[in-house]
Amino acid sequence: MSVTMPDVSLAEAVYREGVFVWSQKYPGIPIVSDITLTKGIFRRNSDFYKWVKKCITGGEDYRADLVMNQYHISDEWGINGTPSRVTRLLECFAKGTKATDDGTATDSEIAVQTLTLSCEQAVPELVPTP
Repeated sequence: MSVTMPDVSLAEAVYREGVFVWSQKYPGIPIVSDITLTKGIFRRNSDFYKWVKKCITGGEDYRADLVMNQYHISDEWGINGTPSRVTRLLECFAKGTKATDDGTATDSEIAVQTLTLSCEQAVPELVPTP
């Protein structure tokens, strides 16, 4: 239903040598923000929770590389098969999930499930124009 795209930023490394008055600044470690995915809830579908449970128990295959394709409004369903923007999210793991949103008996909204992901790298790719 929706996704928050990751921010990529650099930590700042400050260094001052000997008797110099001014410090020098260098780019430090890159940091990728968390990503939140939301979707409507379907009966007997708990894929988000299964991934979180896999991360809790550890073992193999709890990390995954994801590809986020974005399509232009003129090609709403990707009929041409060419996304307008592609972002690769590398070494993702599920950080947490909320099985359903908070609701009331008088609320007419659709139940929504969220998944928070953490990833090591977010790599935008160039997509050739058709």
